[in-house]
Amino acid sequence: MSIIADILTIILVLISVFLILVVLMQKGSANGGMGAAMGGGMAEAALGAETTTVLTKITRNTAIVFFVMVFGLGLAYIYIHSVAQKAEDNALPEFAASEEASPGLLETISGAETTAEEVAEALGEQVEAATQEAENATRTVTEQPEN
Repeated sequence: MSIIADILTIILVLISVFLILVVLMQKGSANGGMGAAMGGGMAEAALGAETTTVLTKITRNTAIVFFVMVFGLGLAYIYIHSVAQKAEDNALPEFAASEEASPGLLETISGAETTAEEVAEALGEQVEAATQEAENATRTVTEQPEN
């Protein structure tokens, strides 16, 4: 869906440029302005004697397409955002830090007379505690009823 929205955005930019050019080709109300600067007689030569009606119809139809595309792209980006939000909500849960008062690895290592065995033992205890916490959280998540 995102690729389609990107392609439609590029098409919208092209339609915008076309709409600007069509508006600039029209004759000004006082035979001056940008229409005359862009070669107002050239548009009449290219489109015939009924230039003002042709340019008015082209402008009206292009403006309608422009506003429909803006509205559609707005809805498309809302949909893309909601799908991304749902995917983020279905991500793996984050676990809060344990509230146990066990000393951390850094506190264990910071002791001057700490041996490698004590550090390994403290690390093993933390791994076991984290594993137990993850198992409990997994059980809690799987026991919850589906909404």
